[in-house]
Amino acid sequence: MAPIFAYWDFRGIVAHIRLLLAYADVRYEHKQYDFQGNPAEWFEVDKIQLGETLDFPNLPYYIDGKVQLTHSKTILAYLGRKHNLNAANEEEELRISLIIEQMSDLRMIISRIANPPVPATNRQEIHEALRKEYLDTIPSRLGLIAKFLGSYNWMAGDHLTYADFLVYDVLDFHRLLFNPKHFNGFPTLVAYMERFENLKGVKEFLVTMEKMPTNRPGVAFFGNSKDFKPKED
Repeated sequence: MAPIFAYWDFRGIVAHIRLLLAYADVRYEHKQYDFQGNPAEWFEVDKIQLGETLDFPNLPYYIDGKVQLTHSKTILAYLGRKHNLNAANEEEELRISLIIEQMSDLRMIISRIANPPVPATNRQEIHEALRKEYLDTIPSRLGLIAKFLGSYNWMAGDHLTYADFLVYDVLDFHRLLFNPKHFNGFPTLVAYMERFENLKGVKEFLVTMEKMPTNRPGVAFFGNSKDFKPKED
């Protein structure tokens, strides 16, 4: 029986998992809940039913036989181990752990910028203020990642690991929410992203991902990735 991967019908916080599944050529059931049209299918039906088997019922979830997981980082690590995208030694394990936590922190900041916890009446105004405030920190943040990458091809070292899928996802969100020109001063990161985008399976899935809504309706930036225009920051 094919594994099941489930999330909402937009990119959200799971592009890295979808990209890894594409790279590993996993045949799976891609369950996408309709956030706008029928969120009750998850909240009122499946979440309750799956509560009998999932330890912490939530989206995303991944069911692979007896393995039944939630939480994106847990799913990512499981898939990394299963498809030989894990660390080769302790040094790589530490590098994977470090970069995953760093990128998770950045994702949290970006999420708050895109969807500030304020009344809908002035959400766009607050979003723009937070976005501009973050702009000043982008060079130092990208600089730290570039320094960490160093002369390696991938974040853990000389071979691809599951961490790279999360790193690419978060860096790509930086290009969407902010002007891609901020990467111009970091040629190793530009080369890193191009290298990732040309991986087998990844290149093809990115075409599909461009057609997905980037986030749920109501957040500060919503729509298909291909529709976004760089801001003149």
